[in-house]
Amino acid sequence: MSKRQLFLAGYILFPSNHYVGAWRHPYSERDFNDRALYEDIGRTLERAKFDMAFIPETLAYNPNFARYGLSNGIKHEPTQLAAVIAGATRHLGIGVTLSASYNAPYHLARTLGSLDQFSGGRVAWNIIMSKGEPTQANFPFVEELDREELYDRGDEVVEATVALWNSWSRDALIADKATGVFVDTDQVTTPDYRGKYVQVRGPLTLPPSPQDGPVLIQAGDSARGRRFGAKWAELIFAIENNEADLRAKRQDLRRLAAEQGRDPDSVKLIAAVQPIVGETTEIARARQRFLATLIDTDAAIAFLSQFVRTDLTGLDPELSFREAVAARATDAAAGVRLLDNLTRLAAGNGEELDTELGLGEVARIFGASEFTPQIVGTGAEVADQLIHLFEAEAVDGYVLSPTHFPGAFDDVARAVVPELQRRGVFRTEYADTTLRGNLLGRPYGGST
Repeated sequence: MSKRQLFLAGYILFPSNHYVGAWRHPYSERDFNDRALYEDIGRTLERAKFDMAFIPETLAYNPNFARYGLSNGIKHEPTQLAAVIAGATRHLGIGVTLSASYNAPYHLARTLGSLDQFSGGRVAWNIIMSKGEPTQANFPFVEELDREELYDRGDEVVEATVALWNSWSRDALIADKATGVFVDTDQVTTPDYRGKYVQVRGPLTLPPSPQDGPVLIQAGDSARGRRFGAKWAELIFAIENNEADLRAKRQDLRRLAAEQGRDPDSVKLIAAVQPIVGETTEIARARQRFLATLIDTDAAIAFLSQFVRTDLTGLDPELSFREAVAARATDAAAGVRLLDNLTRLAAGNGEELDTELGLGEVARIFGASEFTPQIVGTGAEVADQLIHLFEAEAVDGYVLSPTHFPGAFDDVARAVVPELQRRGVFRTEYADTTLRGNLLGRPYGGST
């Protein structure tokens, strides 16, 4: 068996995700307020020995996303959803996205620390920096910062939060009925953290979890974001559409981690992919074509608008993309970059893309996967493609973005996971009861 083992997570984003037509699929569930739905998803992922269910976050209402059922069209509070999944499982990790921009360290430490305790040490914190007018309007008491300062503040938030998690030693909780001593207070320290942006005294009101605190995840891709991830994260979430970009990103993050004095192997790159599985190659390709028929053009344009930070809704879908961006250009450079990315994506698939495509067609191409690579084929063929990137050291694992929710997870669990296990790159049993222990591939027995 290979010493390196693939990391697998399921992306719990609804009513759609990287594919804008997900909720319209005939096999997709639509009652996203049903607790049982998420309990079933957790059990499915755990039966297949997935590492983690990954829950994203948004902090503002988007009317177009709500109207068309796009990603984050509705959004539960992530820790509440995580608690539902944790209650239905025993080994599956749960990645919880919470903003470091609009949450205080003490609140983050206690909320995530409690969830980590109650789950038996299976929680990860996906650290994001948030900004934008709709979000800021919901948190007017928080100072609005530029992107660089957001990360500077984020460094302090994480540092303070981790200090709070570490404020109790593992042996501090005694609960000795004979002596009447519940906590050895000499083993509880007061962080008294004082930074430029963040101050918190502590200590926390919780002892450490079985994994000593949540695993840290990050996804920022700017130069500053990569430095942040290399400093703190154990998992880096990436959306790249080809092997060369994935490998370059992984190598860069490992280099940056080494510069921070960290073991490069302690930072794992997990890439978003969109599996489309069929009983035969032809059936899988037919399913891929069918998925395209569920993409509403207006919905795709609304989705694309958010990505390029230019409102393209209401324009004639037949207008060329370049003309559409010029007509509404608040950030024309982003539109040019998008078209370049679409061209590169097509080239990576061995196709040519007409750079003067209409707005509607560009949006539909984008809405099929948001640049998330589509991995299409039989279970064995999908496994081949996943293993290739893994063994080429372009990735350390994957976050699976479902085309139909939650049935796409069942497809992978039944058709792809057994192939990965047969080829020795994915576990047949969990190594540990904690997320960090499974991430290390062995029982976890010490602090980070």
